[in-house]
Amino acid sequence: MSTGITTGPMKSETEIGGVSPVDLHELPVVKTTPLADIAGVVARARAAQPAWEALGFEGRAALMKKACRLLLERREQLGALIRDEAGKQPAHAQLHEAIGPLDYVSGWIKVARPQLRPKRLPINPIAMPGKSASTELIPRGVIGIIAPWNYPLGVYFKPSLPALLTGNAVVLKPSEYCPRTGALFAQLLSEVLPKDVVQVVQGARDVGAALITSGIDALSFTGSPVGGRAVLKACAEQMIPCSVELGGKDPAIVLADCELERTVLGILNWGIHNSGQDCGSVERVYVVDEIADRFVEALGRAASRLKVPSKPGDVEGASIGPLSNPMQLGIVEAHIADAVAKGAKVVTGGKKTGIGCWHEATILDRCTQDMRVVAEETFGPVIAVVRVKDVEQAITLANDSRYGLNASIWTTDLERAEQLARRLQAGTIFINNHALTGAMPFAPWTGVKDTGYGVANSEHALHTFTRPRTIFVDRGHAPDPWWLPADPLLKDMAERLAKAQLGQLVAALGLPGVMRARKKKLLDLVR
Repeated sequence: MSTGITTGPMKSETEIGGVSPVDLHELPVVKTTPLADIAGVVARARAAQPAWEALGFEGRAALMKKACRLLLERREQLGALIRDEAGKQPAHAQLHEAIGPLDYVSGWIKVARPQLRPKRLPINPIAMPGKSASTELIPRGVIGIIAPWNYPLGVYFKPSLPALLTGNAVVLKPSEYCPRTGALFAQLLSEVLPKDVVQVVQGARDVGAALITSGIDALSFTGSPVGGRAVLKACAEQMIPCSVELGGKDPAIVLADCELERTVLGILNWGIHNSGQDCGSVERVYVVDEIADRFVEALGRAASRLKVPSKPGDVEGASIGPLSNPMQLGIVEAHIADAVAKGAKVVTGGKKTGIGCWHEATILDRCTQDMRVVAEETFGPVIAVVRVKDVEQAITLANDSRYGLNASIWTTDLERAEQLARRLQAGTIFINNHALTGAMPFAPWTGVKDTGYGVANSEHALHTFTRPRTIFVDRGHAPDPWWLPADPLLKDMAERLAKAQLGQLVAALGLPGVMRARKKKLLDLVR
């Protein structure tokens, strides 16, 4: 189904244009980065990185907190730009993005500090006397970040703040649908951080592809499975690590003993939050037949009270924002049309409204697994309800998906819910809530299947930004007894070591003498 709106933001190979999803007014043009210049951008970041690393963790942490404090102080400016570029309601732009950086980086400081301390390795002092070793995590160098458009500011927190905190320089590639917010984010960081530590390249997919081959040391990518597969192949050819998050189709399972009103409000929030443009949105609801009628009626009633403008200019009283771009509006309309054609019932909503990319909050009942709105990522203000006979069918259908980011179970029987949770195929399973850990630096954000295996947040995410380095120190003065040449004494020593591991202590008692004899024989080679 066509929206009648031009979908692409690119004005030409050298300019990014676009319209505001609020009312379709033209947005300021942004210059693209010439492909030939991208390697130079990365080189500047690389030149700046050693001095940034040399500040040490505490020095970087202090500057990162100062930079994020500046972001927080400029929240009104950032929120207005998010509103203009992505269409978010002012309250949501503030609450879900603009007020987040300082709290987020403070959390990451607590996560990263103990992980970055050197750790002593447990070397056996008897088998290897005089030897010690420690391992530490060090920055990879320059991290590329290819970002999506659904959170024009917040999408940078998960990769860029820990990447910088761990001592890397970063090169950001914003989505061509929201390049202006990404540029302002980088500008504000650069007002505090050392020169060139944060860089930006602007453009479409060709710029992202050029960034991967420009000499970066690792990549963080958030986008579609199609794009993610291409990115993974390109990174493999460059022999660089890549963390990918490739969307979701989150299920919620609603059982008969749930607290109905809270469950309805919770699922409505996590389904329509950010107009559904969240990889952690509840897009599928499996509700048992016993309470399905009551649940659907209550969910539809609540969704119908979420206001969207019905005419141009009537936008200030809206409860939710528009879709962020015409492309996504078209996908939402196509999914609803497919569901209705296959027998789904529109409980409320179902239509584009007003001017721009506004769409009503939509509840679809009696959906089935073969509908696009159940099988594919809709990424819009649409909740598909599937009625099931029992929890067993709910779990089977919830797992019947290409994606596996989050899932949730809504019930008052918490012990049973925890048992059921371990049967769901997802990175995080919530009980009586959903997707809440996405902004928690200490909680892994990851998934399975087409969601991708990348990890954001927590110490598990550090693999993307750091690599382990081991320092081994030998304080011994004599040669190691296992050095060349091979001889009967060496064979005797090996046999005694084997018997010692098997607990045959009598054989082990003679081991020190054999080792001394071996050392003396080795020294005789050079005397």
